[in-house]
Amino acid sequence: MILNISGRNVDTGAAFQEHARETLLAIVEKYFSNAVSGALTLAKSEFGFEVKIRINLTKRIALESSGCARDAHAALESAAEHAEKRLRRYKRRLKNHRNTSSPVIEDIQLAPTSIYAGVHQLQTDQTPERAAENDDEALPVIAELSYEVESMSVEQAVMRLELSGDQCLLFRNAGHLGLNMLHRRSDGTIGWVDPRGNRELSASAS
Repeated sequence: MILNISGRNVDTGAAFQEHARETLLAIVEKYFSNAVSGALTLAKSEFGFEVKIRINLTKRIALESSGCARDAHAALESAAEHAEKRLRRYKRRLKNHRNTSSPVIEDIQLAPTSIYAGVHQLQTDQTPERAAENDDEALPVIAELSYEVESMSVEQAVMRLELSGDQCLLFRNAGHLGLNMLHRRSDGTIGWVDPRGNRELSASAS
């Protein structure tokens, strides 16, 4: 696995890089030996240090985790622990899924995506007149890109969301090919939005 270790305005040092490399390689080889690449970033934070880990298990599946601590090595251990827990859970669910379900035909579509600025990202040196005008305007677009919408089962989508650490996942339900959305709720549970499935249930009940 190709592994890139870097610091954001921080000198990682040879000892930290060696510790990070040994730790990540040990975790990945234990649960997912065919991983493509990985990246680890060390940065200063309000808690001391923050370590962010991203491991590309395949071309489309990535694991992300982070950890904060007063010491850089402790932050690394925290991030690595979170990564290992997610990998272990993913491997267990993947094994169960393979034993209980039929294969899904792979289907990927590209959907246009826009990223908008938050209020804190808007310029703060505007005149009161201009600020008032902005209240009635849409937030400016930061970037436009394509989002891959894959066809998968709900169980596969849940595994993908938990592994990535993202807040939401748009996918095409392999059961009926309609668009579905998974999202993390404020209580920590995962919400599932299935408009087409709900319509079919309502139609069958009436």
